[in-house]
Amino acid sequence: MLTEEPIEITCSRVAMALLAGCLLGLEREWRRKAAGIRTIALICMSSTLFTILSIQIGGVMSSDRIASNILTGVGFIGAGVIFRGGFTVDGITTAATIWISAAIGMAIGIGDYRLAWFTEIVAISVLAGLSFVEDLIIHGREKKYYAIRYQQNAMSTEAVEQIFRDNQLRIKKISTTKTTETGSGEVVLEGKYELTGRLRNMVQMNEALIANEHVIHFDVEMAK
Repeated sequence: MLTEEPIEITCSRVAMALLAGCLLGLEREWRRKAAGIRTIALICMSSTLFTILSIQIGGVMSSDRIASNILTGVGFIGAGVIFRGGFTVDGITTAATIWISAAIGMAIGIGDYRLAWFTEIVAISVLAGLSFVEDLIIHGREKKYYAIRYQQNAMSTEAVEQIFRDNQLRIKKISTTKTTETGSGEVVLEGKYELTGRLRNMVQMNEALIANEHVIHFDVEMAK
C-alpha cells in the first residue's frame, strides 16, 4: 500500500540531509580525502530518500524493505575509498564517515531529527576534535615507513640501521630483499623499516641518506 505524506515534509527532510551531509563532508574535504562534500552530501540525501520511499511504498508492515538494502550499497561505496599503499591501508576513516552519513540520512528519513543532529554533532566532533588529540599524542612520536635500496658490496644492513640509531630513531625491521641488477650484475638490498621518533630527527636522517653515496634510492610513507 502506498503511504504518502505532504511533499513539503519530504522535501524538507531531503534538504536537511543535504545540509547534514555537507557539514559532515566538510572535514573530509578539508583533509583532501577521496570522499568530500559532494560525495557525503549525496550519500546522506540518497539514504534519506530511500528511507522515505521505503516507508511510502512498504507501509507499516514492510517499511524496511528498501531501507534494509541501503547498508549494502553504502558498504560497497565505502569499500571503494579504502586502498592499500606501499606499507599502509588508507581511507578507513573516510569509509566510516560514509557509513555514519548514511545512518544520519536514514534517521532524517524517518523523522527522528533529534537523533540525527545529535549523531551529526558527535561525528563532526570525533572527526575534527580527535584529529587534534591524535596530533598532540603523536607529537614527538612521528611514525613513518622507509624502503631503502643500497649496494650490498658497499654498505651493510648494520650500517643502514646505525644511521637510524645515530638519529635517535626507534627501529622495527619489516623485511630485507635482495635483487641482482640486470646487466651490471650488482647486488642490491632493499630494507623496509618502521621508524618512530621526533620529526626533526627524521629530517636529519633523510639528509644523511641523501648524502650517502651508497644509498641508491629510498621511499618514505606516513604510517596510518
